[in-house]
Amino acid sequence: MSATTFVDRPLFTERPRGRWQFWHTPAGCPRWDRPALLGIAALAAVLYAWNITSSDYAGYYAAAVRSMSESWKAFLFTSFDPASTVTLDKIGGFLWPQALSARLFGYSNWALTLPQCVEGVVCVLVIHRTVRRWRGPAAGLLAAGVLTLTPVAASMFGHALLEAPLTMCLVLAADRCAKAMSTGRLRPLLLAAVWVGLAFQAAMMQAWIIVPALAVAYVVVSPAALRKRLGQLLTAGAVLFAVSFSWVLLMTVVPQDSRPYVDGSRDNSALSMVFGYNGFDRLGSGWNIDAANSTTAGAAKGASGAGGAGAGHGAENGADTGAKGGPAERPPGAGSGRHAPGKAGSDAKSASGTGPAQGARRAPGGGGSQVAVGAPVSGWSKLFRAPLAQQIGWLFPLALSALVLGFFTRRRQPRTDPVRGGYLLWGGWLLTAVGVMSAINVPHATYMSALAPGLAALSAAGVVTLWSARRRETARRPADGNPATGPRGLRARALRAWALPAVVAVQAAWAVHLVSGHSGWVPWLIPVIIVTALAALGLLAHGALRARRADDGPGSGSVTDTEGAPDAAGAPARARRHTRARRIAAAGLVAGCVTMTAAPATWSLSVLNPRYTGSAHSASAGPQDSTLGTPARLSDTQRKILDYVERRRGAADYAFSAALLTAEPYIRLGGSAVLPLGGFAAGTEPVTLSEYQRLVASGKLRFALVGEGDDAGASEKARISRWVRSACEKVDPSAYGGETRTGSGGAAGSRGGAGAGAGAGAGAGAAGAGAGQSLYRCSAADARG
Repeated sequence: MSATTFVDRPLFTERPRGRWQFWHTPAGCPRWDRPALLGIAALAAVLYAWNITSSDYAGYYAAAVRSMSESWKAFLFTSFDPASTVTLDKIGGFLWPQALSARLFGYSNWALTLPQCVEGVVCVLVIHRTVRRWRGPAAGLLAAGVLTLTPVAASMFGHALLEAPLTMCLVLAADRCAKAMSTGRLRPLLLAAVWVGLAFQAAMMQAWIIVPALAVAYVVVSPAALRKRLGQLLTAGAVLFAVSFSWVLLMTVVPQDSRPYVDGSRDNSALSMVFGYNGFDRLGSGWNIDAANSTTAGAAKGASGAGGAGAGHGAENGADTGAKGGPAERPPGAGSGRHAPGKAGSDAKSASGTGPAQGARRAPGGGGSQVAVGAPVSGWSKLFRAPLAQQIGWLFPLALSALVLGFFTRRRQPRTDPVRGGYLLWGGWLLTAVGVMSAINVPHATYMSALAPGLAALSAAGVVTLWSARRRETARRPADGNPATGPRGLRARALRAWALPAVVAVQAAWAVHLVSGHSGWVPWLIPVIIVTALAALGLLAHGALRARRADDGPGSGSVTDTEGAPDAAGAPARARRHTRARRIAAAGLVAGCVTMTAAPATWSLSVLNPRYTGSAHSASAGPQDSTLGTPARLSDTQRKILDYVERRRGAADYAFSAALLTAEPYIRLGGSAVLPLGGFAAGTEPVTLSEYQRLVASGKLRFALVGEGDDAGASEKARISRWVRSACEKVDPSAYGGETRTGSGGAAGSRGGAGAGAGAGAGAGAAGAGAGQSLYRCSAADARG
């Protein structure tokens, strides 16, 4: 009998293109490839930018963006304040695109969110190109679509979160590594190293999560000789470390009195901040999730409408008063490398009234977002249960089956097989990310974005591989005497033929399990999953039976053919029967894809509703336990305080001093030069009492805003606050139109609590929600006395 041979050709040769011809169709790709990709990219752009004007501020980081957009020194050192007194508690490279956007378009909510939207669309386009070269155009489109409809990605790329540039850089690194694997050339491998190094500027050690997969895939698959491969890998490693440590080196070589103090360190060291506070200190019990949860709970209370001003905010963007005379001079010796032993716990216990207990920890290199109240963030099974599974884990069964089947089907291929290399690359990325995220306590769902590209690529490859295996085993029968007719061969053929229906069934059961916890939110979703799954299984089974009968009909020459030997006249009839069988099976494949993507698509499309879009604190699509917003306007009392101080500061460099998270809204929304006391991390001491007194004595600082609890403990901030209370004159609130007692919860009915915008887990302090704020006037005589 005649047999149809299917050749697996995942790679496509691109035809020559001009220097500026970017939008081209590779030779061998179908004509629908580019229009379909354009549609997916448009969908991604709509999802990511739909709420761009109301995407919320991450207050702590947004204040830094304001400072970086007004001062190139603050931009370079990623400083929290315009005067570059103290840096962020992490490398702030993820804020560079936001700061440039704010410089170009003006400081606004949408200007800060726009870079993330662009980065998301770039990810979609690049993963399409990478997977298309690996498994063909259909797989490329599926990967782009799956990434677009991954819930955590749909929310993340629509907010000012650091994981957006991190994901883009890592996808670009994987693309260049895949190119190097197929060619054995050094240049794309070096570009991959550069992209990982740039990702390090956004998320520090979190960026290295992809390095093992890149290294193993290149060493195993590259066509170059082993010695050359190892040499190229060492060269790329040197480039990776050089780019990764560029900012750390800058902070090391610049004299400490010429740069800001490094938050997140007790010795003013960038190395300590990166590898200590944001690195190994965050593993195991050192990661204080309970403190973060209590912080969030305090923020939720502050958001309920506790009256007063403090660090509470309103709802709309206020006018920018601006700082007089440009950025203020930083305090003398603020970068002197001091460190106060034994003070780590003092600030954590004495909340400023505007932010979390400073001892609350976040993940290494993380986005600084808050933990959802009551979210299970610990344990090895957390990726497979709510709320994290609904954000990333819908296609776990498909991706796992793709990895197993991919290695199984390519087991006899040569070492340089690019298809198997792709499974090494994407599978290594996914498994490494799963292992790391399972081993650590995850403070918020945004961290799950590390799994999204690997899941998208493997899921797309899985669909293509399962479909190809089914077609090969149902389109023809082996001739008598073929080894495939033996018991083992028949079992292998049955496994390949029925793998796709089995995966669809498992995916349907898994989706129903995850949706069942939210069946009241989308009551129609479970019936849709069940109906489409049954339709897919029925159509795939019917298509397989029709394909088998196509070879048994008249003119086939099979034992069931009563007319005897095959004849040429029966060939058209057999072809028609096979065509009908393939169309039925293709309909089953479409139904199966709907089954597998209905739930994640529903979660992702929910971001079009502002209620389900997540926030700049945590990427989360669909129903969620709580969402903390960062108001975009100073409260009435805050505005009155700022106006009062600005009218009376004269030639002072600073409007006033305040605890770091108390200063945040005044910097972010008022554009004022506020001297931050302390840092986000416990033990950060950018200004000492003696330096503070010199600033007052020289007339560079005339006002101080002190909250209840600021003077507790033995930190420099506490010492300064106690001195201010004892030596300076308290301003009567009636002088600036305030009430006798002000609080940190924000104006009544405000969406955000005290410092809720401090994106790094900031909300109302666990001990300081609603605490009073007092304004003091300090004079040179006070400092000398």
